[in-house]
Amino acid sequence: MNDILVRPSPVADAVAVALARTFDLGVRTTPKDASNDEFLYALDDPAAAIGVVSLECAAWDIIGCCRGPLVLVPAVATMRPGGTPGLIDRVLVPLDGTEEAVRAVSETARLFHRAGTEIIVLHVFDRTTVPACWDQAAHERTAWETEFRARFCVPHLPHPRPNLVLRSGTPGENVVDVAARQADLIVLGWSRRLDPGHAHTVRTTIDTATVPVMLIPVDNGGRTE
Repeated sequence: MNDILVRPSPVADAVAVALARTFDLGVRTTPKDASNDEFLYALDDPAAAIGVVSLECAAWDIIGCCRGPLVLVPAVATMRPGGTPGLIDRVLVPLDGTEEAVRAVSETARLFHRAGTEIIVLHVFDRTTVPACWDQAAHERTAWETEFRARFCVPHLPHPRPNLVLRSGTPGENVVDVAARQADLIVLGWSRRLDPGHAHTVRTTIDTATVPVMLIPVDNGGRTE
């Protein structure tokens, strides 16, 4: 890691400083009038660890073309209850139960953990994935959680027993709701596919989250070091 690259705006600058403080990095700004292509070119510099842009000036072509971690900052961010201004103390890591998604975010989660940031894992069930034991005895649910941790937390995440939150319903809506209550930043692995039928959770999260969202391409492995 070398520095945080930010397209300057008041909200993006504040998040860039918070990330730089977390990872002990510098902050580098692009010119205010830099085009999307110029920002992407600067972000391809190996010295740029993470890009930070405000949603007000981040077109979807930046999101789709970015090959490394990109943080999208809502125009009006709302601090979670108990949060500390200017600090990233808790990070929400939604996992969809695939190896690709957890591998994409694993290195970034480790870096946050080393910096003292709490990692919260979220898994959301829908009608097709909710386990048969969900309405059964508590010990059945405990067994399911133990298996989930063994498959997706122990091999990939920095702490074998991170706080695990389980929800049922629409993934994007649940990501946004849990983050608003418990996190300062969302870390999402994604496929970089924006064609119809893909990235629904990403779109919903970016459009409605009240905290910054870090997107990490699943084929990138989390280029954060």
